[in-house]
Amino acid sequence: MSTLTLKRHNAGQALSASTRGMMLGLAAVMCFAFTLPLTRYVTHYIDPWFLGVSRALMAAPLAALLLWAGGATLLTRQQWVLAGLSAIGVTLGFPLCIALAMSLTEASRGGVVIGLLPLATAVIGTVLSRDRMPKRFWAIALIGAVLMLIYTSFDQQLGWQWGDLILLLSVLLGGLGYATGGMLAKQIPAWQAICWTVVIGAPFLVVPSLYFLPESLPEVPVSGWLSLAYLVVVSQLCGFFLWNKGLALGGIARVSQTQLLQPFFTLLIAVIFFQEQVGVVTVVFAMLIVGVVAAARCVTAKR
Repeated sequence: MSTLTLKRHNAGQALSASTRGMMLGLAAVMCFAFTLPLTRYVTHYIDPWFLGVSRALMAAPLAALLLWAGGATLLTRQQWVLAGLSAIGVTLGFPLCIALAMSLTEASRGGVVIGLLPLATAVIGTVLSRDRMPKRFWAIALIGAVLMLIYTSFDQQLGWQWGDLILLLSVLLGGLGYATGGMLAKQIPAWQAICWTVVIGAPFLVVPSLYFLPESLPEVPVSGWLSLAYLVVVSQLCGFFLWNKGLALGGIARVSQTQLLQPFFTLLIAVIFFQEQVGVVTVVFAMLIVGVVAAARCVTAKR
């Protein structure tokens, strides 16, 4: 095979990997977009405190089985720290805050606020890695925060809600979990990173889950159990397999752009499947938040 032919062959393989990475990233984002609407639906039947603390616990047996079947090795001391911080974010903090927030406000409203998650992940990751970012990045981050303040206070009838504050907390905790999980995924296979995160956090969720165990579980309809199963298997675990694999194949800078579409997917799902009313203001601010996150991505990519 000539050098030119080999280069074309390698280029074709790279293009194929990039395309598959983008497709996996988009599939993961579409999976995650169902999290808010389904959580809001489940909290009609299941106590949000129980849902928040038990979601990762329910996913832990599957994660442990995958680690055992995949022959995963034990983590080092530094990796335990990263996995522990990630567990605080994505196995307890984020699910609990989302469950509480969705019992207080609409999924469409939450979809806009959660649109700041990629930016929060970048900010927290920058701080933890002690990487210096240009002033433009921090200016964009401030603009994003101001937009959230304006959006959540725009509706004179609703104004600020506890749900808004909890959503903002979920963004911070989710950003912590994503950032530390991403740091861990640089050292071990990406699927193992989320599995270890779930397994490590599970023991701390047993007592709270038993404490908040509702007596109304036998009354939950089949649709509620199916929604819960989706949150446990896809949102908490398997969705991260697609996401991490997509990042590995297509590159973090490129594939991460697909997450900009998540607020719009969430709004669409809330309207089609749950008949929520989405106003013009919500759509406009969703577009503005996407613009802010895209601008932050551009600034970091040009460094």
